[in-house]
Amino acid sequence: MLTRAQKAELLKELESVFKDSSIVVFVDFKGMTVAQSNAFRSELYKNFENKVNFKITRNALIKTAIKNAGLNLEEYEKYLEGNTALLYTKDADPIEALKTLVEFKKKNKLEVPVIKAGILEGKTFTAEEAEELAKLPSKEQLLAMLVGGLNAPISGLVGALGGILRKFLYALNAIREEKEKQ
Repeated sequence: MLTRAQKAELLKELESVFKDSSIVVFVDFKGMTVAQSNAFRSELYKNFENKVNFKITRNALIKTAIKNAGLNLEEYEKYLEGNTALLYTKDADPIEALKTLVEFKKKNKLEVPVIKAGILEGKTFTAEEAEELAKLPSKEQLLAMLVGGLNAPISGLVGALGGILRKFLYALNAIREEKEKQ
């Protein structure tokens, strides 16, 4: 049982989660064994160290934290029934954190944890949308695609200029050979 001081500290932490996190996912963990929960936390730590958290918390505390964070509780109340854990990050790539949750479930052929809904950069998403978001490339992959797209025209220009220069040199060599024959 938590003391008032511990509850106040936890509430303050949860408020910060809802105000400052790039993603908060409401997860139903019912039916998840302690071993599975520990394996999931280990997977999160392996991929993100301490940048992504998975916290099991009472719904009453979550509701109070949502209210205190200035969010509309009615929008999230339907997701706060039954067992609820929060997956959140302030520092890591939010899509990668969501992918880790979805891939853990698929890799281990589990029915749990179940995504109820979430908040990504201030916008609410459903469980179905979470599955779609998890299919998106990571921020690093998107940046690499962007750089590759920007680099392609430059590479093409270099290739074209190199081809022109090469043809010019062949022509000069041909002229020189003609003059040497004479």
